Amino acid sequence: MLIGLAACATYILAAKLSLRLATVHPSASPFWPPTGIAILTLLLLGLRYWPGIFVGAFLVNLTTAGSVLTSLGIAAGNSLEAVTATYLVSRFANGKDVFDRSRDILRFALYGGILSTAMAATFGVTSLALGGFAPWGQYGLIWRTWWLGDAAGALVFTPFLL
Repeated sequence: MLIGLAACATYILAAKLSLRLATVHPSASPFWPPTGIAILTLLLLGLRYWPGIFVGAFLVNLTTAGSVLTSLGIAAGNSLEAVTATYLVSRFANGKDVFDRSRDILRFALYGGILSTAMAATFGVTSLALGGFAPWGQYGLIWRTWWLGDAAGALVFTPFLL
């Protein structure tokens, strides 16, 4: 349980610092290290620690977006992003040893940096728009910022910390 709380606290701290970079929308940072931290946590400790990521993401967004439902949607997307990336990297890219072979590094970039991060951006921006916290007309701009921020966080922080 302490490990789950530590994962939650680390996620919150990194998220709060990262949100200071947000310019397009208060919930979309162009650099989001919590994605890399979440993937790293689940790769090293196992998928059973996803609730710590979920709670951390929920609390961060509750204090940013200000709506329980919107925050639940964003937290679901952020958690699903980390779980999906971890599952795919573990299954197809050598798991926690992902950076030992060049083909696995490329697979990590695809699964952890491109595909899974698109899910979080979609969940997040859709939740904001449905909740009335982001205009539908700016969906594409906010989505790209969110996706690029999460992708950068995954591609920079996961290998750096692993």
